[in-house]
Amino acid sequence: MHVKNTSTWVRLAYMVLFSFLLVAGRSVISLIVLAQFLFVLVTGKDNDNLRNLGQGLGKWVYQAIMFLTFNAESKPFPFDEWPIVEPTSGYSSASVETEDVVATQEDSDELSDSSIPSFVASDDGDKEDEEKPKKGD
Repeated sequence: MHVKNTSTWVRLAYMVLFSFLLVAGRSVISLIVLAQFLFVLVTGKDNDNLRNLGQGLGKWVYQAIMFLTFNAESKPFPFDEWPIVEPTSGYSSASVETEDVVATQEDSDELSDSSIPSFVASDDGDKEDEEKPKKGD
């Protein structure tokens, strides 16, 4: 009988622990989001340390959920290493310089009146309709 399997009961204890840690992690993520937003408001760009902490915590949350849903057997931090953080470019509220778009000769040669579809009736089609005898004439 599976009820007497001690490894399942030990896993339940870990699952309870990680459920509580996820609740705490949610609070920490909320604080990181608020602090990062305030940092961007004041300085105009994000804080590297907060961004890295948020990424690591997000990966930890993913690992914990995978463990809780029986999709992974390995237990996340503190029973394993902290997730590896990959460097990202970050955010800056500074205006991005845009280049003026100039049409080149090649672009204008490709587009001609004949290559653009028209959804109006041509004059030739109207003349043919006038010449055809209509019902009742």
